[in-house]
Amino acid sequence: MSLWQRLKERLGGEKAERGAPRGGDGGGAPPGAAPARPPGQGPARPRGQPAAREAGDAVARLRGAGAKDGPSTDEVIAILRRARGTPREAEAVAHLVAAMDERLLPDPIRVACADLLAARGDEQGALGVLEGGAPRARAGAARAQPVSSTEGLVLAADLYASMGQLPRALGAIERVLVREIGAPGARERHRRWRAALGAERPAAPRVEDVTIVAPSAGKTPFRLLREVARGGSGAVYEAEDEVLGRRVGFKVYHGRGGDRAHLTREARLAVALEGPGVVRVFDADPDEGWIALEWVARGSLRDVLRAGDAAALAPIGRWARPLARALARIHDRGYVHADVKPGNVLLRQLGEPVLSDFGLARPRGAPSAGGSPGYVSPERLGGRPSDPRDDVYGYGRVLEDVLVRLAPLGSEGLSPWEELALRCLGPDDERPPDGAALVRAVC
Repeated sequence: MSLWQRLKERLGGEKAERGAPRGGDGGGAPPGAAPARPPGQGPARPRGQPAAREAGDAVARLRGAGAKDGPSTDEVIAILRRARGTPREAEAVAHLVAAMDERLLPDPIRVACADLLAARGDEQGALGVLEGGAPRARAGAARAQPVSSTEGLVLAADLYASMGQLPRALGAIERVLVREIGAPGARERHRRWRAALGAERPAAPRVEDVTIVAPSAGKTPFRLLREVARGGSGAVYEAEDEVLGRRVGFKVYHGRGGDRAHLTREARLAVALEGPGVVRVFDADPDEGWIALEWVARGSLRDVLRAGDAAALAPIGRWARPLARALARIHDRGYVHADVKPGNVLLRQLGEPVLSDFGLARPRGAPSAGGSPGYVSPERLGGRPSDPRDDVYGYGRVLEDVLVRLAPLGSEGLSPWEELALRCLGPDDERPPDGAALVRAVC
């Protein structure tokens, strides 16, 4: 039985109970009833009948939510608010559930419906509405995307937490923090749930984290031109190789020599995995704390999105397919990148993405070591060792970040990628198990 069928069955049962006669046999006037009205004055009309009929008509309009001639999103939410806590509440939700059976509803409507279901104690039903539920009953109907608005993610996080699914709760709230650091209550929830999971606290900022270097770059042939990125491990500069006359990406670690082992492992792994889809390393000095990488003038997916140039990323398959092939090659070599996010996907050209920053990469099955909030799978947050499915989750998050910006532009051909993002971010056992399966899914 589908989610929608279960919801309708429960709600239908409540509606029947509320409509059943209470006491008496339904015949004759009950004791103490008001006397009949004098002849010629017509039958008495119960007080409030027009208002009740109007409320019933409004609730019935919810059945057309999402339809071309149905109520607007604002109307639907207003009707739900008026019905909340009244005998019409179950009927209102039942109409919306029936509408979801036939068409995709906007995020604000689904969030309002899920909030009402949660208030009624149906947490599983509320999560189903937010997650998109099972495939729709109508043949050929599309499957809904999980709600991706800040309000929807916060509500989903609270529901996961109340059901004891703290890793999924933490994953959802980190997705909120990535886009809106000041979202009310998000940081408090994040601290509380991390503590409950026993997750390591983020390291306190160190004095070295400012990483201000002189334009000469010390004992190197590189002349620094400008800073282009900054992360947890170091800062990246555009630089010029004054000997060979080429541009390079010059990454300076915050530790300036104190991160020797970390830097050495990152550089060696990038060289070992060198090939399509992996950034090229030209030189490194673990003692001085720097790596010289190929210069990718277009920058990262994150740079394109921040510049408001999301339209350049359509069609998605142009860069998403080769990115899947790069992950497949990494997984085939027995490694997990462990930090797949827009900032680590560089674009030599729009059809030639390369993965950078292998500082968190680990052999499959090895203990994981941190990650970028908002792009770490719930299973990894729960303590699972490094697994290719973690990279698949990160790939799904990258797709989600791009889709959220392309959808309002009316870009075509998004549906297959929305479905793939849904699978990548969904339950672990429904996710493509590795990069090879991802490649099969995008071909």
